[in-house]
Amino acid sequence: MIGSIAKVAEGGVLGTPEALVRRLGWVTYYHGAGMESKTPIPALPIRDRRKMHQPRSRHLIPRASALTLILPLFLMTFFSPALAQSVPEDGTPSGPPPSNCSDGELRVGDLKGMDAIWQEQKAQLDAIAKAWEEDAELTGLRVSCGILESGFRWQGTYYSPTAQAFYTTDTGETVGAEFDPSQAAPINNDQISFGSIWRSIAKAGYDDSITLDPAIGVSLQVNSEAMPLGPKAVPVGSLVCHVALQYLGEVRDLFVSMPDGTIYRHAFP
Repeated sequence: MIGSIAKVAEGGVLGTPEALVRRLGWVTYYHGAGMESKTPIPALPIRDRRKMHQPRSRHLIPRASALTLILPLFLMTFFSPALAQSVPEDGTPSGPPPSNCSDGELRVGDLKGMDAIWQEQKAQLDAIAKAWEEDAELTGLRVSCGILESGFRWQGTYYSPTAQAFYTTDTGETVGAEFDPSQAAPINNDQISFGSIWRSIAKAGYDDSITLDPAIGVSLQVNSEAMPLGPKAVPVGSLVCHVALQYLGEVRDLFVSMPDGTIYRHAFP
């Protein structure tokens, strides 16, 4: 077919075959060897055909596609159960198991594992103190990490009305008391709950990975007139737990009253 048109074109009637094709407005495509398509399609100008094969600009990509990529990452970061700090209402601590000073550092999460071994440690501390003075009573407790071995270090401070002195169980040090024996404030063992302390700290927004200042550790003492502990707002006669969190480049002292779990902090002008 094109051959016939070409012959006519060679005679000068219609011009070149390409010119004829443009005038007629259709193109014939060949398929295979000598086979031609019988369905003509409209021919585009050369400049329009070049535009048809150009790839779409990257600026034409819908903006919604970027949102579909970012939104799942946002949801995974802030709502993933593995990252969220859960504080159960039934009183049972949850989350990853505590390290129990396995790396030599005491963390907020370690409070969850102290109740399980406290009663055993209490019996050992009592036995040491009773060997010093029979009427010795627990007035202070400090939990930190062991110096030469992993695990918790339990340091009890006992007061003896007979000796009118304090005794430290891990060092055997004795210090005389400078107040009337009637003003001594022994700790009620039934009020000690490290799990409750952990829940109060967790609800305040501090996660399990935050380390505690080793100089303070987890210190418990009754706030009394003879031996005050914490800000003035802490009720007199309440058992108080003092921890110092190493948080965002600073040390934050928290005083948790028991058993209500209220947190007090020093207010500076």
